[in-house]
Amino acid sequence: MSASRESLEDSFDRPGFLSESRPEIEDVHSIPQRPSQSLFFCRYRQTKAGLGFLEPTPLADRIMVSVEFRALGPTDMFRDGRHIQQPATGPGALALYDLRQSWAGYMRDPFDNLSMFLPVSTFQELAAERNQTFLELRYDVRDKPYDEVMLSLARAILPALARPHELGKLYLDHVFLAIREYLAATYGAFLGTPRRDRRGATNLQIRSALEYIETHVADDLSLADIAKSSGASVSSLTRGFRAALNVSPHQWVLSRRIALAQRLMSAGKTSLSEIAVLCGFADQSHLARVFLRHVGTSPGLWRRSVQR
Repeated sequence: MSASRESLEDSFDRPGFLSESRPEIEDVHSIPQRPSQSLFFCRYRQTKAGLGFLEPTPLADRIMVSVEFRALGPTDMFRDGRHIQQPATGPGALALYDLRQSWAGYMRDPFDNLSMFLPVSTFQELAAERNQTFLELRYDVRDKPYDEVMLSLARAILPALARPHELGKLYLDHVFLAIREYLAATYGAFLGTPRRDRRGATNLQIRSALEYIETHVADDLSLADIAKSSGASVSSLTRGFRAALNVSPHQWVLSRRIALAQRLMSAGKTSLSEIAVLCGFADQSHLARVFLRHVGTSPGLWRRSVQR
């Protein structure tokens, strides 16, 4: 390939298709991660058979990770112009497409999938933390295996994509790291002996992170924000939270938001819609869903029970 990595990345503004044929539904969500680089989660659905050729967006330094939600018959695929027969699959089939190569497929059957576009650089960063070099994700599109873990992760993302205004940076960081770690462990090829540092952040760094969260609990926090405040890396911070608190940073922040909501509900007559915003939730319905999941009852019922 003659194109540089930088030019590949610059050519990739948003997932899409070059072909005239397009799915009936293209639900694309962009999540800013760092300057000039975003993560994309896309739901593609086609209810009618015989769509024809689909050619994804131009070459880019990304891995397209697709999880199918319905069965597909055999599909004719083309990688850099060479024909590949993709076998018939059922729900839960996983496909990994390196978009530094060109891909096209002749779609005969209806389909429904979630596709995630992950920068190759994220796997290189993971390798650097382990004192390794990332080579590739070893995957043959002719296999298209059933992957229960990726199917579960994809299904967990769907409700959040249906309510994009509730998509916080910390939740998406949490999902992204889970996907990256799993793909790297299951399909990744790395050069060098990994450095097995499982100590995580120090107690002082964890304490600094907790103080930062308490001060900024209503903000749209990211893992990078919290890690920077404590002087730890994102990976060591995540390991440290698991070791010291037995939760992820995302779960801890949610618990602190719920605790703040309970204090505000107990202290006065502030409306639930105001409390939701003050505690970092998108709106009252967002607060109600998270509160019910953590406390086991609705905010209104809980408030009445403590104010009797």
